[in-house]
Amino acid sequence: LKQIHDELDAAVFDAYGWPHDLTDEQILERLVALNAQRAEEEKRGIIRWLRPEFQNPAGTVAPVQTQMEVEDDAPALAASKPKELPSWPKELRDQVAAVRDLFTTDGRGAKSWTTEEVARAFRGSRRSDVASVLDALSSLGILLAFDTPKGRQWRAA
Repeated sequence: LKQIHDELDAAVFDAYGWPHDLTDEQILERLVALNAQRAEEEKRGIIRWLRPEFQNPAGTVAPVQTQMEVEDDAPALAASKPKELPSWPKELRDQVAAVRDLFTTDGRGAKSWTTEEVARAFRGSRRSDVASVLDALSSLGILLAFDTPKGRQWRAA
């Protein structure tokens, strides 16, 4: 199994044109940079289909994603209503998105959070589920994890 894993790693490094001796941190840095590059290309209408025969069989140009327009009075309406805690999503992908959004919206990215603080931000969450999502987002480089005298904390990368 290890040999197969090593062969797969080597094939991936070759596919990206990367040296085989990169550290996990270097791999993550390169993937984040590549993601930013691809996002910029997509803004310019350049789409790199992995399997065009399935993803784009008609050979059409991909639509350009635009920003959602928000009414001018939306902030005033939001401020006038008492803030209710959102429910903890049932699906893992929705949990990951909810926690990511918690760190990246309303200028909260600079704030560091403990597992308990994140769990308290959602109605019905379990600490163990929140901890797993925080670790996953940290592994993906979306959150930075660090230890403090008060325990482990996370903040937006």
